[in-house]
Amino acid sequence: MHINEDKITSVVKEFFHKIHADDLMSKFFKDHDQERIQHHPQTFLEHGLGGGKYSNEQIANAHKDLPINDEHFEAMIGNFMATLNEHEFSEEDKQKVHEILQGHKGNIIGK
Repeated sequence: MHINEDKITSVVKEFFHKIHADDLMSKFFKDHDQERIQHHPQTFLEHGLGGGKYSNEQIANAHKDLPINDEHFEAMIGNFMATLNEHEFSEEDKQKVHEILQGHKGNIIGK
């Protein structure tokens, strides 16, 4: 799947907006340096599109001290999929993204 840089920027911006507006998810971001965490949605998008640059170990280490559970993970996925819907991704692309992100679940929630 190939998407242009403008579309990536738009998806990332909307996704980050959704996360901040989500009461369940915003707590993971509100007390942190916003400049430092701006890359998180971009990284999530890259991994969802199959082009992630971090290893499973790096992903696990980045999330090891966060109290993320199944509900949080599914909320993140839900916000991401809603963003892809709004940006008119194909059903095939959304299914691929969903499968890839689900593959990182254990690394993120520590199971």
